[in-house]
Amino acid sequence: MEHLEAMRPFIRVAHQYRFPVEQHSSETGRIGYCYAFHLVDSGKAQISIPNHTFAAKKGDLIYFPPKLPHSFYPDPVHRLSTYNIYFELWTDTPLKTEQHLARNESEFDPNLLTISLADTELNELPHVFPIQHDGAMIDLFTHIVAQHQKDEVYSTTIASSLLKAFILEIIQIRKHHLDLDDFRIKRLVQKIETEADGEFHYEEWLQMSGLQKTQFHALFKRTTGVSPKAYWTKALMKRAAATLWESNRSVTEIAADLGYSSIHHFTRQFTAFYGISPSQYRKRRN
Repeated sequence: MEHLEAMRPFIRVAHQYRFPVEQHSSETGRIGYCYAFHLVDSGKAQISIPNHTFAAKKGDLIYFPPKLPHSFYPDPVHRLSTYNIYFELWTDTPLKTEQHLARNESEFDPNLLTISLADTELNELPHVFPIQHDGAMIDLFTHIVAQHQKDEVYSTTIASSLLKAFILEIIQIRKHHLDLDDFRIKRLVQKIETEADGEFHYEEWLQMSGLQKTQFHALFKRTTGVSPKAYWTKALMKRAAATLWESNRSVTEIAADLGYSSIHHFTRQFTAFYGISPSQYRKRRN
């Protein structure tokens, strides 16, 4: 983490790129001089690196460290378009060049290669990482590209600072996803999200986990950031809010659907969570 906090991002190139409809030789055998993120804006592609091939689609974030040979094979039907950021990280004096890749090994100029570190969490990122369901991160990425392209006094500093925040958050999201790989908590989280009702099923969840009580609490909180009860409350309130927005059912009916024996209990809990009553929350959509 110390290395990450010491990052000094400098963007060489940032733009949106639409790949040719036909297969183009310049999209194969690339070798990057610096770090690269590609956010798929539309279309599909197969992406090849030595000894491996990945599929990528809209909303996928593609990551390449410096000097990694790679090739894009865009889908001929679903035309590929990406937002691209090529950047340096570890130098106080970035190279004064916009050259960000060589089209083949014979053209590679080692003088244009950025400094890279081998022992950082950035190198543990997968080459294709889905962020389709994280609109804020997608908006942040496209904003970095737009900011870099501006010719204004603080644009470079703003874009670099936002890129550092983006990298740190992507690594944080990745760590969270790895924690969710614990099948015992993953299946409980899915169950709570889909089946949350007005009754707190703690004993059932504890039994499902197969863990001791202290182990269950520690692993659940490490995975989700909150206690089982807080996660249940959040899931339940999200379902309640969605129903208030998407339907015209009465508050009494919604409370009953969610398993509350009393509308007063539901109203108190909803108000404590959102700061306004269910009726007031519904009026916001008008």
